[in-house]
Amino acid sequence: MTVLPSMGGVLPPYLRVRLGALRYSWRGRQSAHVERAYPAWLRHETPGFCVADGPLISVLLPVHNPPAGLLRAALASVAGQTYTNWELCVADDASAPEVAALVAQHAAADPRIRVVRLPKNTGIAAATNAALGIATGAFVALLDHDDLLAPHALARVAGALADSPDLGMIFSDEDQLIGGRRCRPYFKPGWNPDLLLGQNLVSHLGIYRRSLLEKIGGLRAGFDGSQDYDLALRAAAAIPADRIRHIPEILYHWRQHPKAFSSRKLDACRASALAALAERLGPAGHPEPAPDQPLWTRIAFAIPTPPPLLSLIVREPAEAPSDPLYPSAEAVADASSARGQILVFLAPGLVPAAPGWLRELAGQALRPEIACAGGRVDQPNLCVAEAGSTLDPDAIVQTLSAADPDDPGYLGQYQLARSVSAVSRICLAIRADLFRAAGGFDPRAGAYADADLCLRLAEQGLRCVWTPHARLRYRNTIAPVRPDAAGAAYMRQRWGKTLAHDPYANPNLVIRAGTLGLADRQPHPPQRPATP
Repeated sequence: MTVLPSMGGVLPPYLRVRLGALRYSWRGRQSAHVERAYPAWLRHETPGFCVADGPLISVLLPVHNPPAGLLRAALASVAGQTYTNWELCVADDASAPEVAALVAQHAAADPRIRVVRLPKNTGIAAATNAALGIATGAFVALLDHDDLLAPHALARVAGALADSPDLGMIFSDEDQLIGGRRCRPYFKPGWNPDLLLGQNLVSHLGIYRRSLLEKIGGLRAGFDGSQDYDLALRAAAAIPADRIRHIPEILYHWRQHPKAFSSRKLDACRASALAALAERLGPAGHPEPAPDQPLWTRIAFAIPTPPPLLSLIVREPAEAPSDPLYPSAEAVADASSARGQILVFLAPGLVPAAPGWLRELAGQALRPEIACAGGRVDQPNLCVAEAGSTLDPDAIVQTLSAADPDDPGYLGQYQLARSVSAVSRICLAIRADLFRAAGGFDPRAGAYADADLCLRLAEQGLRCVWTPHARLRYRNTIAPVRPDAAGAAYMRQRWGKTLAHDPYANPNLVIRAGTLGLADRQPHPPQRPATP
């Protein structure tokens, strides 16, 4: 079942929003900039080395009355894989006789195609489970009946497994097919558990260890319309993060074509997604539609009652911004005099851009797996000035910016909470005990002491989160920060290898002057060459 890769909203069995709702993901300059560059980038696309041997991979294909030409193309995309150790498990969900005949024809021509025909229409979750029931491969890949796999998709999966045999969950980048034209690429970040709470990050191509799916009970019909999102949430919760791998290559082509779709069904599917999140989070957080993008999701994380004291650390305490929705706060000039359970470091001259910013930072910082939480900061003209930090070996850290305050960013980067490698002390919240145990900011890192702190805490298994729901702005325009050569030298000496490989970045994307663009060449993970 398909979940829009750029949205928290999900789609009903066998139907997708093909037109109107896509404006939520592709409006805005950041996405448009990548989209415009994509055709030229594709002309140089190369699959690189692929393995020729590896585990049996079962492709699960639930089928219910797709257009015959599209089903033929989907079947052909599996048959044409450069990796040959696969089986295609088709669950015909009581399709019309001509569809059943088409499936039977392909199965007769290739013994690797296995078919189960259901006596009555059961829906996408039960049909996929039926396909899972006849699968014998150690790993399963999910395919919709009108989409396409890239020819080297399964070879890339096998290559990832050759490098890391213990993986339990793999996902790749994807793009869309409109009128036969490849467009709208989704170059995903590395495994990003916070972004998964706002949109279906896994989506296409999703690959799971079969024993993992059997352990968690497969797909659940009670979440029809969002069962693949529910599956990804449950699977990710069942295994350690180091057993989840992102392949930064377009391995799946998601076909778009006009279909009637009612808002009533969309509302029901969105409710299913929220229900899946609510079950996943329990009392720790409350999922709700994102304020600016109702097809995405925001999580309001719980805070204790009474709320803990927050210490706002700003050079001029008298000018510290306040939040009427969170009165339990003090303003101090340095961390040594702070009494709060949470320290909130702020640049001078900030004012709230929306109420609730302190509550949002508190909820994020109190999560036990979070090291630091950062908020969105805008310039006086509402340009985005701070949206989380990406590691860079030359610039040390970079942040995205935008001239349009309503720009959602590339597939939600400005409007969804997400895991990041570092956040800036322009707006940084951290539990006081964690800050003190880490020794605070290291002066040797100079202007990059915030990134250094975040990286030191990452070594302890904690991660940073950036949230757009804690939003401030500068009262006056600020001057650009001057380079800190000494701090940069220390960071390169201390974190050189880490700076070169941001775990939350996609190597196909680069940041130039705050704007996201496509890399000049397409990197490939090291994999063994094909066996002669």
